Amino acid sequence: MHAFTVDVEDWYQSCIDYDAPITARVLRNTGTILEVLDGCSVRGTFFVQGRVAETFPGMVAELVAAGHEVQSHGYSHRPLDRMAPAALRDELARAKATVEDAAGAEVTAFRAQDFSVLAGNLWALEALAEAGFTTDSSIFPMRVSRYGISGWPLEPHRLILGVGSMLEVPVAVCGLGRLRIPVAGGGYFRLLPERMLERAIRAIGADGRPAVIYCHPYEFAPGELAGHPGLPWKLRVTQEMGRRAFEGRMTALLRRLRFGRLDEVLAAWGVR
Repeated sequence: MHAFTVDVEDWYQSCIDYDAPITARVLRNTGTILEVLDGCSVRGTFFVQGRVAETFPGMVAELVAAGHEVQSHGYSHRPLDRMAPAALRDELARAKATVEDAAGAEVTAFRAQDFSVLAGNLWALEALAEAGFTTDSSIFPMRVSRYGISGWPLEPHRLILGVGSMLEVPVAVCGLGRLRIPVAGGGYFRLLPERMLERAIRAIGADGRPAVIYCHPYEFAPGELAGHPGLPWKLRVTQEMGRRAFEGRMTALLRRLRFGRLDEVLAAWGVR
């Protein structure tokens, strides 16, 4: 079984204006994901942004009631690598508290905004541990244009920190010798051939590790950008590309492969 995860955020706030209000787009698009998961009898892990949890606490409570796992995706969508230590500690404390308040349950896992734990700010993992997180899924295990760490281990592994330890769970990257192919989700899922994605996820499983994939609510909303004609052309192209086929190809993968919650997947694979 592999892990299906969702980074619950509003595309406008994450791409255009960090301080823009969270809108009902998140509520509507997360509802679409829930319909897809229910149709495929799959439960997943939702990494919820703190500002989303503050705005729509009822949605977070419904995720828990439906049997999904709820964890943290930061408070704002400001990248962690641009934060000073004091700002980061405040971000993490608010990220944990807001989601816990909405979920009515403890939050122990974290995924950074834009995979913004990089080689230059690995000290952020210490801050995560100090904030009470025990599992992290923030490091993209290869270097791409905006994020990632070259040569990082592909499999889940435990990091020994100055304040304890942290279970690090990288998202799905397929290793073919020295070549690494990103098949984790997001734009990779929207653009790569569907058969290639399936074969890569099967290869990851055959290599003895779970594939951790991710998506965003807005990827299930083709045409949503049409109401925002002033967007930069590059952003519009990258955000719209592959959206129309996304729900269908995700549904097909969920039916052909076994997916579940991150916590249950790690337990099934014997990851501690």
